[in-house]
Parts: sequence; structure tokens; C-alpha cells
Amino acid sequence: MATLLGGLVLACMLLGLGLLIRRMLRAAWALLRRLRRPRWGGIAPPALRLSRSRAFARAEGERAARLAAEVARLRVELRLARQAPAEPRFQRAKREFARRFHPDRLPPRCPDRRVRIAIFQEYWAVLRGIERG
Repeated sequence: MATLLGGLVLACMLLGLGLLIRRMLRAAWALLRRLRRPRWGGIAPPALRLSRSRAFARAEGERAARLAAEVARLRVELRLARQAPAEPRFQRAKREFARRFHPDRLPPRCPDRRVRIAIFQEYWAVLRGIERG
């Protein structure tokens, strides 16, 4: 009889512990849902939206300035290239060099890939310098 009573007490304690754990998990889940959802009806408060838009405008302004500088540089390069057309033989030699040694034409696991990339970049810079004159 004492064993049966002890077993019932133990079962009731386990049931109570299980219910307590379930209640705690539900409360934690409700808290997490409230933390994930803003209290402003799904939209950010005006001050937060304004600070985000200012940061976005500032970043876009900096990006636009960089792009404008790049366009200006490319215009200068284009003007120089139009003023000094390169010799057809030089263009042919440059094109052939690129066809044979450009890194994009190498297989990805080529053992000497890094060396060939370094050589190509070095010589390509020299060829562009010659072309600009």
C-alpha cells in the first residue's frame, strides 16, 4: 500500500512538473513573439524611419559621388583613347596576348594559374601604358 501511495505521489509530482514546464515554455514563446513584433502596429516609429532614411540618403549620396568620379575618369580615358588611336599591329598583338594568356581562359585548377595571373596583370598594365602613349 505504501508503495502504491508513493507511486501516486511521484506521478502527481511529475505531472505537476510537466504542467509547470509547459506553462513556462508558453510564457517564453509569448514573450519572444512580442519582442519580434514592434509595438507600433508593424511599422517603425517616425523617428526611427527618419534616421534610417537619412542614413540611406547619406549612403546613396556617397555612392553617387563615387559613381560620378568614375564616370569623369572614364570620360577622360575615352577622350585620350580617341585622340591617340593605336597602331593596328599593336592592337593585333595586344588582342593575341589577351587571347592566349588571359586568366579567364585557364582551367580553374591549373597548377600555374596564380603565376600566369600575376604575369598577365603586370604585362597588361604595361600594354595599356604603351597604348595611352
